[in-house]
Amino acid sequence: MEESALMSNAGDESEEDLELNIDEGEDINFTYGWPPLVCCFGAAQLAFVPSGRPANRLVDYEINERMKGARWAPEKIVRAPGSCAGNVALALARLGGKVAFMGKLGDDDYGQAMLCYLNVNNVQTRSVQIDKKRPTAMSQMKISKRGRLRMTNLKSCAEDSLSKSEINIDVLKEAKMFYFSTHSLLDRNMRSTSLRAIKISKKLGGIIFYDVNLPLPLWQSDEETKMFIQEAWNLANVIEVTKQELEFLCGIKPTEEFDTKNNVSSKFVHYDPDVVAPIWHENLKALFVPNGTSKIHYYTKEQNGAVHGMEMASLQVQTCGSTTYFCLC
Repeated sequence: MEESALMSNAGDESEEDLELNIDEGEDINFTYGWPPLVCCFGAAQLAFVPSGRPANRLVDYEINERMKGARWAPEKIVRAPGSCAGNVALALARLGGKVAFMGKLGDDDYGQAMLCYLNVNNVQTRSVQIDKKRPTAMSQMKISKRGRLRMTNLKSCAEDSLSKSEINIDVLKEAKMFYFSTHSLLDRNMRSTSLRAIKISKKLGGIIFYDVNLPLPLWQSDEETKMFIQEAWNLANVIEVTKQELEFLCGIKPTEEFDTKNNVSSKFVHYDPDVVAPIWHENLKALFVPNGTSKIHYYTKEQNGAVHGMEMASLQVQTCGSTTYFCLC
């Protein structure tokens, strides 16, 4: 996607004041049970990824090397559930959470497989729409000569065709937290639908969690990127950005070599609150900055600090998603 097209998508959004006919009768929240429902909004993709590749930013490389032979079908390409929203929904459900996925799938083999996978893993699919004309979104990831992942996406696809009229209001009424990522803002139609769903959830009392997860086209200019994500950023109550995204948005020149085994101290620095102050806003309650498996940095209005991560060798292929989100829920 071209940079100019991204900025055009951002500039064309002119949402009117949101008016909802909310029933002011008896409060029935107690009927929803525990744990509270989380709505994960966005794409549920199938990613064809090379298995056996450990995550970057590791602290203990030896443990991952020892477990390399235990991974299923190393050196091969495997089909795995992908996307930010899809992975968060699946992982949260596996941890015992109650989660509903809201998005759109194609009426094809991949879409049916993804729908089945969500249901088998106890993710509610009552707010999933099926598109009979467009295919299910897919991502293909390749390892470059330098060992980094390169991803290509199938466009146009069902995930970008969710309309405002297909937003499930009943799920948003029940959900106490609404999760989304920047990927939902890239397509013009999906951006409009995403912002509508965010505003509905916010008006219904939901906590808005924004997993920034900047895609490649938005790494060209920090100023244009901030303009593009500004509306979603200002609506969020909780935001997660990686250390690299924080440095990019704050105009900090990184001092480290990314994706290397050189664990120099600059990789683990905790920035002062004054550094993040320019991107703070009045609706924001917490800002989380995960840094690989080493630390998760946190910022609130009153406090800031970092907690150490926990590292173990993964035996299952995983693409992307928010680890901070699981801790909150």
